[in-house]
Formats: sequence, structure tokens, C-alpha cells
Amino acid sequence: MDFHDRRFLQNFAMFIAFLVLLAVGFLFLAGQLASRSGDENFKTSRVAEARADARLKPVGVVRLAGARSTVSQATPAPTGGAAAAVFNTPQAVHHLMAGQGCFACHAIHSKLVGPAYAWVAYRYRSDVGVAVVKLAHKIISGGAGYWNPWTGGLAMPAHPTLTLAEAEAMAHWVLARHPLAPPKP
Repeated sequence: MDFHDRRFLQNFAMFIAFLVLLAVGFLFLAGQLASRSGDENFKTSRVAEARADARLKPVGVVRLAGARSTVSQATPAPTGGAAAAVFNTPQAVHHLMAGQGCFACHAIHSKLVGPAYAWVAYRYRSDVGVAVVKLAHKIISGGAGYWNPWTGGLAMPAHPTLTLAEAEAMAHWVLARHPLAPPKP
């Protein structure tokens, strides 16, 4: 092996080492980008939360009493009874949703298994009144549909134990999120 062959092999080995180092760097960068959740890019301000709370005001008070529920605008909160739960604040509706496992599949600004709540708010931003009823029925009955390109066709499970009033309160909460256009599927 002469001088030129050794020189070529040294240069070739350095070139291969450079490519390996570059590939490791790209893999590290991809891992860092993938580990970030999208929510830190969409910090909510107090003003945005106040606007969301104002959009939830039409929900009124939802009272659960046994198997029947009622929705009213100006009913005072119940004074007693452990069986009655009042959903007159966004926090109460959020707690109901957490109890149903909604946040296991949905996040506010980024896709988990199902679409982000901000995407749903964006889709129905022009007709919230009709969307509340449509989403409430979808929450209760479950199923797949419009979001299939983003979810891969995974269906949302049914929540048959929810009352229509509870599901409508949840739909109002979802639609009160700041609308965010979904990315291209």
C-alpha cells in the first residue's frame, strides 16, 4: 500500500466519521423537537382565559339530581346534598371532563390521540349554537368522522352515562377555547 492509498483511506475514514457525527446530531435534534409538547408554544394569558370564561357564561348552571339534569340560566346553586353537582364555572366543567377521561386523548392546543380542543373550536367557530348540540351528541354517542385524517380513523369512545346537559356543558367548554387552525393532515 503506497502513500496515496493510505492518504485516500484516511480521508475516506474522516468523511465517514463526519457523516456519522452529522447523523447523530440530526437524531439528537429530532429527539429534542419530538419531546416538546406543543402546549408550551401556546401559553394562555389571563385575557384569553377571561374571554373563554365570558364565552362559557351562556351555559348557566347544570344540576345533577339522580338520573335527570336540568340547565337554567339564573338558578342559585344548591345549598346542600352531596348528590347535586353544579357546573357553573369552567373549572367545574374541566373537572367533569377530567373525570370522564377526556384529557387522556385530547389536549387544548396539540393533538394527542384525538384532535386538540382549539382545533375543534376553530372548526365550529362560525356556528357555535348548532355545534354545541352536535358535539354534545358526539360526546355521548362517540364515533369517528371529520378528524380521521388527523387521528388515523381512531374513534372516540361513547360516554352513554353523561346527560345531554353535561355533554352540552362540555361542548361549551371546548368551543370556548381560543380557536387554532389544525395543521394539514
